[in-house]
Amino acid sequence: MLKEKAAKFVVRLKLKKSNFSQQSFSEVLNKALTFLILMPGNEGDFKYAVEVINFLVQMEKEVTILTYDYRVSLLPLQLRGKTIEHGIRDLNKIDLPNKNLITRLTKKNFDAILDLNRSEQLFYSYVTVLVDAKIRIGFRKDFADKVYNLQIANNETNPKISYKNLLNCLKML
Repeated sequence: MLKEKAAKFVVRLKLKKSNFSQQSFSEVLNKALTFLILMPGNEGDFKYAVEVINFLVQMEKEVTILTYDYRVSLLPLQLRGKTIEHGIRDLNKIDLPNKNLITRLTKKNFDAILDLNRSEQLFYSYVTVLVDAKIRIGFRKDFADKVYNLQIANNETNPKISYKNLLNCLKML
């Protein structure tokens, strides 16, 4: 409980520094070549999230996937080489990414970040704020106003429908 409160405090501090400029989302998304995909922590959501990645690959976007180390084997073979895995060794004392993981992520340049977590994950929110990208896309949840400059409404309890809605939004842009 204390760790979670400390993590929320740290994330809120980082969020105060984030601001968004006005931009045309369809133009920025079409020009975006490199995507950082934050895979969901929920096991039931994981398989539907892969469909979103497949769509981006079909659009000839370069994807880098951030997921738990034990979930890499659940990804299709062609996506496994595009993965940055993280585990217990990549957490700091308050369960946020440690300096090593942050350095690995910030060395790369991403045009867009796509957080596929439907519920709040402080770890991934922190990553989203730290990694510099023109567009940050995620589902509506706690902190979403300060983390994402494009939010997808998530009123569904069924993950299949939620990810289908996300795909439809991406196709419209």
